[in-house]
Amino acid sequence: MNVSQLETELDLPRASIRFYEKEGLLSPARLANGYRDYSQADLDALRRVKLLRALGLPLEDIKALQGGGLRLADALRAQEERLEREARQREAARTLCRTMEDEGAEYATLDAGRYLDELTRLEKGGITLRPPAGDVLPVVSHPWRRFLARMLDHGLCTLLLNALLVFTLRFSFGSELLVVQSYLAWGVQFLLEPLLLSTWGTTPGKWIFGLEVRRAHGGKLTWSQAAARFSLLFRYGEGWGLPGYQFIRNYKSYRACDDGQVLPWDEGLSYTIRDEKARRGLAWAGAMALEIALALLLVLQLFMPPVRRPLTVADFARNYNDVLRQNGWNGLTLDETGAWVEPRNTILIDPPPVFRYETTGDGVLTGVSYAYEPETGLVWNQTETEQLAALMAMLAAQPEAGLSNWLPLLQTAEDAMGDPTENFRFSLAGLTVEQEVAYTGYRPMSGVLLPEEGAETFYRQSFSIRVG
Repeated sequence: MNVSQLETELDLPRASIRFYEKEGLLSPARLANGYRDYSQADLDALRRVKLLRALGLPLEDIKALQGGGLRLADALRAQEERLEREARQREAARTLCRTMEDEGAEYATLDAGRYLDELTRLEKGGITLRPPAGDVLPVVSHPWRRFLARMLDHGLCTLLLNALLVFTLRFSFGSELLVVQSYLAWGVQFLLEPLLLSTWGTTPGKWIFGLEVRRAHGGKLTWSQAAARFSLLFRYGEGWGLPGYQFIRNYKSYRACDDGQVLPWDEGLSYTIRDEKARRGLAWAGAMALEIALALLLVLQLFMPPVRRPLTVADFARNYNDVLRQNGWNGLTLDETGAWVEPRNTILIDPPPVFRYETTGDGVLTGVSYAYEPETGLVWNQTETEQLAALMAMLAAQPEAGLSNWLPLLQTAEDAMGDPTENFRFSLAGLTVEQEVAYTGYRPMSGVLLPEEGAETFYRQSFSIRVG
């Protein structure tokens, strides 16, 4: 039968039927068209549920009865005791109401203390009258969900900070500056989280876990309220971001939250959770994986030269200088004309090779080459930095090169480029790279040319990178 027939048969609203199904008390079959098909067993089960819920039995007891973990007689006896206790409580409350009415009590002059003493006396006799348990602001006692949501949010702020630095300053924090990076990321979060809470009511991390932060009456926080909340969170929950102390504050906050306490930054606020479905944890893991992937792409973005269009000589120089800086390589930089910028008060043992540039009529660079003859007798990998940096500068502008294959291209280039004793030629991403070496009076040894005693030496290295 369908849900409409079930409604008519039992005189139960559809919403109640769906609720009991969600609670696992019904298990209808699914037809090919996706509709539910309720069996006679479902109808009988729903009759039992309707009766027992009408008697006030808790859903937990009905589930235990259905699963065979509780006897009906025991469940009914427990419900009788609850009803008797509630009846005594109602009668005591009715009697006290009548007493206050007979004594002419008025709200403005009400001596609440005297009547609260009467409640204490009743409690000693086994009758407890207290404000309803629901008379509190909702507080989420799920410390791991809250902590993981905050971790995701802080990771996103760190990612935004790094993206700003990479795309504007071509800069990223090294391991020695991680504390500085963390504080700057907290600063970004201080700007963004209050904005999100005051407009959206949640943050990306909280949204994934179904968490929301609201004012006591349910409205969204103002920006100033959200900023004040974040300030308290940073102080008491994150220990000012101080290594060591931060861990202590995280642990203490976890214990307090797990015990159901209201954390300092949530005083007077409503913190709710929509549901506790396992898929939210999977969504969080996916979001963290995406954060890590984007962070790796930022690293590649930083180590791939910035100009990725057809190069002019000035663009080549910019890429070349960026390669030196990002990789921490020692070497002379180039000016806008492609000439070396020689450092002051420095004597070079062997001047670097002079680049020659081939361009089209509109100034697009099509080739870089040099011919190199060292002035000293020993020949080793003096030009290795210049060769690899020039290749990377040219390679970044090739349509075939991108973030997805940058590292494999560099590995291929390093494997294909030989030492100063070897000739080589290879093609890579639309570039042709070639080296020709000619020498006399030298003895090769482990990639180095050693002058032979008494021999006249000659060494010439020609190197080129050309498009096509």
